[in-house]
Amino acid sequence: MRKALAAIVPVALIGSSLSAHEPAASSAEERYEQIKGWEGRWNVEEVDALQIVFEQTARGHTMVERWETASGLHSMTVYHVDGDAIVATHYCPQGNQPSLVSGSGDLKTIAFEFRDVTGLDKGESHTHSLSFTQNPEGSLHRREVYMESSGLGDPTTLTLVRSPQAD
Repeated sequence: MRKALAAIVPVALIGSSLSAHEPAASSAEERYEQIKGWEGRWNVEEVDALQIVFEQTARGHTMVERWETASGLHSMTVYHVDGDAIVATHYCPQGNQPSLVSGSGDLKTIAFEFRDVTGLDKGESHTHSLSFTQNPEGSLHRREVYMESSGLGDPTTLTLVRSPQAD
């Protein structure tokens, strides 16, 4: 019995040391806290006429991402925790509302995948995936892919930099 146990222990230690090098998955609450840290106004480097604003509502249980242009509110996405996931519902100017979900992940990139959509009319595109990558200097990369009638569209990446102006 001792020889068998002695042979098992080193294997168990090797297995646990290998997993120590992998990034630990963070909980939905931890990732949601990171999203709450984005609160404020952001400039979009690729589009001068667009600003994105993140704000808390519902006593901090919900985050709203608003896209603002000179002509007014363009669209918004609402984020909240649902059990062990974060749900993002996008309110698109086309009139549809895709819902995306972020399961386990790390704090560097928070990724959402399509769950379902309401209000989708024939021929309309809708958000299929969405991710945010936090860069070391504080900017965010927001990557989005739409499902079009012909299939998945090309990814669009926006670089968000905190606006120096007060909200």
